[in-house]
Amino acid sequence: MKIKRREFNNILAGTAISALIPHNSYGDNYTGPVNWAGISFLLPNFEIENLMPITKIASEYKSDLDNASFFNSYLNKSLKEDPISDINLKLEGFAENAKLALTYGFSAEFDFGEFKDNEVNKTAYLMYSFGQSLLYNVYDRVIISSVPIRAISTNLISYDEEKKFTNMKAELMKRAFYNSLKPQTTMLEQFRIMVGKQSFKKKEWTGKKPRVVIVNLPEDSDNLFVNFGLTQKQFLNFLGQSATFAFGYKLESPILPFMMNAALTKTTISRFDFATKLYNKIDVKLPQADFEIKVFHQGWEFVEESYQKNAKSLLKISLGMAIEIEIFDTFNEKTIYSQFFFAEKTYIENSNKVMRSDASNVCELTEAILERAFLSIKDKNYRNKIIQGDNMESQFTSAIFQLDTDKPEEVEKQSAAVLKELPQVDSF
Repeated sequence: MKIKRREFNNILAGTAISALIPHNSYGDNYTGPVNWAGISFLLPNFEIENLMPITKIASEYKSDLDNASFFNSYLNKSLKEDPISDINLKLEGFAENAKLALTYGFSAEFDFGEFKDNEVNKTAYLMYSFGQSLLYNVYDRVIISSVPIRAISTNLISYDEEKKFTNMKAELMKRAFYNSLKPQTTMLEQFRIMVGKQSFKKKEWTGKKPRVVIVNLPEDSDNLFVNFGLTQKQFLNFLGQSATFAFGYKLESPILPFMMNAALTKTTISRFDFATKLYNKIDVKLPQADFEIKVFHQGWEFVEESYQKNAKSLLKISLGMAIEIEIFDTFNEKTIYSQFFFAEKTYIENSNKVMRSDASNVCELTEAILERAFLSIKDKNYRNKIIQGDNMESQFTSAIFQLDTDKPEEVEKQSAAVLKELPQVDSF
């Protein structure tokens, strides 16, 4: 048993003969097979239960199709029925001559709690899940491409339905992995979309390698987390994961995984084995980042005032915050992008605050700023719009996002400098 615990999973490690082959056998193009390493966690197995308890339980649910996990089984089914073009992906077993391996790794989860509404006899749930599609060289075990994936699980569940499940949150996370009612919103479909933005033709990372390396808050921010819903450390992790997703998604660029300890040069892939009931692991190396992305959150403020609607007492809430984003070119040793973004959201909520989550509102607005910030780098028309102020309005909600600058020509210059260095969609 001790030997089994120490063995690398064959699929994860690639092949047993990899050590006998020269490590730096890189060619210009690769047309061989890619081993599918399945679903995993980008954490050592002893940290999974503490940091991703809901995802851990949901990921160990067995599929009704076969003996595999639910998510892995339906992802396999999808890739068999609709293969990704030009990729010889080995879904069952592994090819001994494969030089590349692919895994989907969960990187973080965020549970914003549950909120009971006795007027409608339902409970509201909100959870985020972040992950990475990691492609790595099986010989050197170096990451050669990585794209972020995110799923948002929002649900309003009746009290009667809740009684059917011993762990409602794990059940909802499972539905976020895949469900036939809303397949386009699930993690499975997001994986398929984002994996299409990875290149399987190279055996090393081509182009610049971005990575979020710093996320922080003002020094006097401890008071922000009193009765907040997330700890300061959890929020900073959310900031890093969200910035990674926004950069990769809006700029259509591969990006290295975010880790709270930016000094780490490798990450651990842990994969559950149903046969042994153990987590097999492999360490993969992170290449040195060329673009260091730094996100400085300036904190937030809530302002409340009374609001009357149809004789019902409500609250009108204004939430404001600002974020500064810097991108540092490590090769040329200079900052090539540094801009400041502001946002304010106004919305209506029940005066008893029964449905209120400060953490979810802050995280949602934070994420909205980050996505617009990185979109403004790529899209000139949107860049001009957010400099003037991007206004959004619905029946009970309004928001404004703004790039705070009096030098739009400098924003243009900096955005062009970032885009010049990033690989294009069809080249990565």
